[in-house]
Amino acid sequence: MNRKWLSGFLVGVLALSSFTPVVGAERSPIADARSASSNKYEPVVTVGPSGKTILTNEESTKIGPGMELTAFERFDARGWLNGEVMTIDLGHRAVSTDLLYSGVVTDAKPVSELVKQSGAVAGVNGDFFDINNTNAPSGAMIQNGSLLKGPQGSHTLTAGVDENGIGSISNLFLEGTVQLPSGSVELAALNQSSIPTGGIGLYTSVWGQAQRPGGSTGYEVVVRDGVVASTSSQVGRGEIEEGSFVLVGREAGANKLQSISVGDEVAVSYAPKVDGDSLMNFAIGGNAILVENGEVPRRLDDSTTAPRTAVGFSEDGQTMVLVVVDGRQSNSRGMTLKELGQLMAEFGAHQALNIDGGGSTTMVARMPGKEDAEVVNSPSDGTERSVPNGIGVFVEAGSGVLKSFAVETVMNNEQSDRVFPGLTRSFIGRGYDENYSPVSVDNIKWKALPANVGSFDKNGVFHAEKSGKAVAQAQVRSSKGTTELTVLGALDRIEPSSSYIGLEMGRTASFSVNGYDKNGYSAPIELRDMTLEYDESVISLEENENGSYTVIPNEDGGATTIQITVLDKVVQLPVTVGLTTVEISDFETTEGWSFTKYPDAVGASIELVEGRSGNGIQLNYDFSTTTATRAAYLQTSPMLELPRDVQNIGLWVHGDGNGAWLRTVVEDATGTRYTLTLADAVNWTGWQYVETTLPEGTQYPAKLWRVYPVETNSNKQYTGSLIFDDLTVKVPPALDEVEESKVIPDSLIVQQNGFNQDAWKFAVLNDSQFVAQAPNSEQVQMARKALREIVAQEPEFLVINGDLVDTAWKEDFELAKQILEEEVGDTIPIYYTPGNHEIVGSGSLDNFLEVFGENRYNFDHKGTRFILLDSSTGSFRTSDFDQLIELRQSLIDAASNPKINNVVVFGHHPTRDPLPTKNSQLSDRKEAELIENWLTEFREASKGNGAIYISGHAHTVHLERVEGVPYMVTGSAGKSPYGSPANGGFYSWTMFGVDPTPTPDKLFGPEHASSSKEKGAEWIQAEVRPILEDITIDAPDRIHVGESVIISADGHQSGNLVFPLRYPASVTWEGSADVFVGTGAALERAKDSGKYIATFNPSTRELTAIKSGLVELAVSSNEMKAVVEVVVE
Repeated sequence: MNRKWLSGFLVGVLALSSFTPVVGAERSPIADARSASSNKYEPVVTVGPSGKTILTNEESTKIGPGMELTAFERFDARGWLNGEVMTIDLGHRAVSTDLLYSGVVTDAKPVSELVKQSGAVAGVNGDFFDINNTNAPSGAMIQNGSLLKGPQGSHTLTAGVDENGIGSISNLFLEGTVQLPSGSVELAALNQSSIPTGGIGLYTSVWGQAQRPGGSTGYEVVVRDGVVASTSSQVGRGEIEEGSFVLVGREAGANKLQSISVGDEVAVSYAPKVDGDSLMNFAIGGNAILVENGEVPRRLDDSTTAPRTAVGFSEDGQTMVLVVVDGRQSNSRGMTLKELGQLMAEFGAHQALNIDGGGSTTMVARMPGKEDAEVVNSPSDGTERSVPNGIGVFVEAGSGVLKSFAVETVMNNEQSDRVFPGLTRSFIGRGYDENYSPVSVDNIKWKALPANVGSFDKNGVFHAEKSGKAVAQAQVRSSKGTTELTVLGALDRIEPSSSYIGLEMGRTASFSVNGYDKNGYSAPIELRDMTLEYDESVISLEENENGSYTVIPNEDGGATTIQITVLDKVVQLPVTVGLTTVEISDFETTEGWSFTKYPDAVGASIELVEGRSGNGIQLNYDFSTTTATRAAYLQTSPMLELPRDVQNIGLWVHGDGNGAWLRTVVEDATGTRYTLTLADAVNWTGWQYVETTLPEGTQYPAKLWRVYPVETNSNKQYTGSLIFDDLTVKVPPALDEVEESKVIPDSLIVQQNGFNQDAWKFAVLNDSQFVAQAPNSEQVQMARKALREIVAQEPEFLVINGDLVDTAWKEDFELAKQILEEEVGDTIPIYYTPGNHEIVGSGSLDNFLEVFGENRYNFDHKGTRFILLDSSTGSFRTSDFDQLIELRQSLIDAASNPKINNVVVFGHHPTRDPLPTKNSQLSDRKEAELIENWLTEFREASKGNGAIYISGHAHTVHLERVEGVPYMVTGSAGKSPYGSPANGGFYSWTMFGVDPTPTPDKLFGPEHASSSKEKGAEWIQAEVRPILEDITIDAPDRIHVGESVIISADGHQSGNLVFPLRYPASVTWEGSADVFVGTGAALERAKDSGKYIATFNPSTRELTAIKSGLVELAVSSNEMKAVVEVVVE
């Protein structure tokens, strides 16, 4: 079974509804909340109301006779959920279940060790336990029909399987007597971490070495072979010999034991007391009923999430359901008890019990053909917690005769089922018998079906030849196993997993390499397919089975570049060893330092004061004057030059304990500014050193501009002072210049003359970020200018994709509305969706909605569906989860709707930030991946219809393709650009042109990359229109016949921003009648024709002189043109 929306584009929205409880009077009362874990010090996480759930992935694997393991991933308003469900047919003759424990009640071990020690093939952690003391479980323990331990206090709820193989949830009590010389007394405890008041407890050899309980009133009797061997008023610890037992009494129980003498005969008898007549073969304790008679109790807690483990049984008791749900992780929040009950019921449990969760939650399982069981979930502690018991699943030994194969890639990484033509992929076949036990096999015959996509060698290595889908088949005699593989399009580029590796002696790092085809489909590259060149005296490389290399430093202070070659693609990975600390500023004087603040209402000043060593600069600030985001900046002019290749920046800060966020701003060689965090909160007083790391991709040399505290919480009002001293940087060894990867223009952004005549148009504007306090600011003026330009182009509508305003006060939105009415009016429809600045200050969309009414839209226009989303909080889920439900349903409908040709999805935040800091992308990376998967799946389900995601927020222009879908980030229209001016960091707005009669790409998909549409056959294109003040052309006055020169143009914008007027801006070059302007074969023919004085290639901007004369070149962008004359001699 493989229920997976990503492969079927089917329904998957689940309504988590309430259930009516049916709770028997004899059961423990159901608490509103129960302990999630044995460890009481684990964090408590609460969540808001539950609601609809999106099933994003569910895959089932048969792992044994009568055993199925289902891994699931879900997403709801509360967050992500990952978990595993194992179902076991208790009636299968080859399968049995039993208690797992080490043989000692108080001995804790990881579940994987308990499984291996017992010979089980699968298991989960078990009961809650005395984690900070004896490690003894809280509930009863029965193994193979033998009662090992009694329940602690009210912890009587028990899950177990009886002698007939029927599972049930019941209350289990200890029933026993102690026969003393003076008569019989009730046995109150068996191998338990505490004894009831006035009672007597029995401790056997399985108790272990832990301290036996008894307290200050305890009394202990050691009985060997039925005769008292010793007595003591000091309750002891240590091993209890086989054939011996210890009785411990407290209060009245101690008094009774004190009447015993050495040599007296003592006997003990005990048994479990459970509901019904059947004898339990195994049993384990838990703390809350999750499902009873098929119903989920109403009073189960629905506010506290945690990692969870549960056990349940079907109505006939013949199927066991084991569940683990990960928690306290970004990709899985954990479940409430109510949610867990609903999940158990969904997977067929008629009765279910909550057992130990938190860091204890662990499931292990042996996969088909493997020797050992492995952890299949993600424990919240990062590793397995040692636990005293668990539930084990056992399978009889099979015949050892090969039945089938489990076929998988050796590296077994994400997307390793893909490979590029000309490269390889290694597979392994794991043989197993009828009980899924491993069978050793030799001489596997490997085959690819169909054979035209590639072939296997005898070692299971697939050599890819052409694009297509295939099946990898392993066969020995009549036994076969298969798995799917896909050969992508031709390798277009390669990327290492890191763009830079900085090491210290004694520490290692690793990297792998991914490849991409022209449509953004990716696959990992095998080590055998790479050629590496590097200085072996500086580093060594070790190969890893998962397809990565481990980098080991050899020389402190050394530096080298790893040149990676795959086919004809080359990329460089710089590596350095060691860092040197360099002082940049000692803050001995305020010369060159100044202060500023945001907004104007914030108070700020600086002064020279006593520092950590010598003087320091004190920044005084007042954050009590407004509830908007507030900042007070200590800045330097000119900016502080930093040593080349600086990696870390740090300084000493005398804190005030107010909790402000401490940040710094660095500008790199391209003019890109990076805002970096020095401390999440200045929650200390006195001196403390803080440090930050420059992001990968920083272009050197860099400069430091600002250090500043910022407060974003509108409820926090305070004043304070911070003292700064001893600013230092850490610099790696010098490294040779690494070649920058060239930006390859994408044909979706048009150059040379714009859209086709029949295309219909819509415009996009974002990130003006003006405020009502400054109604005539540069941001307002630029927004007005852009809006006038948009209206003049007569698009069919305008999308304002967030951050039109900088703060979210009502007066800001009223100004925005006024500007839109004055500049656009009712000439075209406007759809305005919020970005993060539409909630800045106010903390909500209330003011935005009061003025503009809607925060998201879904409409069809001329065969294209537009879905405009709200990412104001940085996440679609936390902004408005319902929109994700609607997005999915809208994509499903569009995929089968004959009236819909294409889909355009808008969100203010990109799924991937093109800048190195990654500050601007959707905050939830799994959510971003989900959006990308949905759009790719829409294209596949619709048989090639178009899709695009359009965003802003990053203040740069960027376009990339991910899994066959273009993702465009549009530039800012007022707020300062973030990226390099040469690579999209300029002011702009964007016009999109849509083909009214597009032809679906029927061969769309990763396996059709060789035969699918070329990039140029776009259903949508974009004109990136810079908001210009002037254009200048750099060209010589004269050139000689036969000479070629590069002609460049610059765009000039507000604030003296100058950028190369080329891609990603949309630019058109023209020439006088005697200049041929063009590319490719036509250009070469023009050079040979004798008709032209010169030729000009607009892609390379190369002007070639053919014969004497005067020529004219013109460049235009966004309706502005510049002209230059050149004499050819």
